Amino acid sequence: MTNCKDKFEIPDGLSRIFNKPFAVGEIDECKYKGELVYVAGSNYYDAGSAVYDKHGNSIGTCNYAWGPVDSLCKQLTNCEVIYRVKDHITGLPSVDKYKLTKKRR
Repeated sequence: MTNCKDKFEIPDGLSRIFNKPFAVGEIDECKYKGELVYVAGSNYYDAGSAVYDKHGNSIGTCNYAWGPVDSLCKQLTNCEVIYRVKDHITGLPSVDKYKLTKKRR
């Protein structure tokens, strides 16, 4: 019997983002104007984060420590952490909702 929880379709955009330096950071899935976006940050202090559309194209920067902070950063809703590396600097537990580490290209 197949476990449905392990059967996630990973969008190409998410795969592209994960294969960037964010495999050692954190990725959130959010909504921006009703559309799916990803917010990804590296695993170090004051790194800021980047916002990507569902295709993996950069659409904004949210660097509150050093700037810039694009206006869309304050318009993100329904954010959920879908990936966080083990031993993240926040001390929060690791997350891998879509089993990205098992399917890494």
